[in-house]
Amino acid sequence: MIENGLMQAEPSAINVSPYTTNSSKLFVGLKNGKVLVVSNADTTGQWTEITGSNFVGSVSDIEFGETENDIFVTMHNYGVENIWYSSNGGTSWVSKEGDFPDIPIKTILQNPLNTEEVIVGTDIGVWKTSNFSAAAPNWTQSYNGMSNVPVLDLDLRDDNTVFAATYGRGVFSGTFTSDTATIKEVAEDGSDTQKED
Repeated sequence: MIENGLMQAEPSAINVSPYTTNSSKLFVGLKNGKVLVVSNADTTGQWTEITGSNFVGSVSDIEFGETENDIFVTMHNYGVENIWYSSNGGTSWVSKEGDFPDIPIKTILQNPLNTEEVIVGTDIGVWKTSNFSAAAPNWTQSYNGMSNVPVLDLDLRDDNTVFAATYGRGVFSGTFTSDTATIKEVAEDGSDTQKED
């Protein structure tokens, strides 16, 4: 059981850093919008809060970029900024909402071969940006065989294969490349592996 005074709400997102090798570092998002880090989670556990000052809502996902300092946090609420990014391990945060509509986000994933490309799963399918480092990224909906189905999780395998888990349409897969691909191309590339419920 995870217990600490900083845990003032139920966990809604948990991720283990893939970059900490000599001990485990656990990142926990809470339903009240807080983000906590548990260093040495496999032994004594030192707790730190890295919540952004403008975080509102329930944390839906915590993911990492090229290093442990590159952290992506998403929220799944209406009327709030749902896409956040830190380049310094959570010391400071910037909104990457840009022109994204008022839609809750379930999951986020950065293309490791082209860090400008970031995709998010929402209640109405997948959206993407090709200019994530901009102050206000441009987001577009990516139409594909998933349609407007909720995308609950995006996962990346070590060969850059992307898996998109949907609610009601199964799992889609494809491959990230160094070129910015549409999620349609990603989904079509893996259409042979699509599984239906």
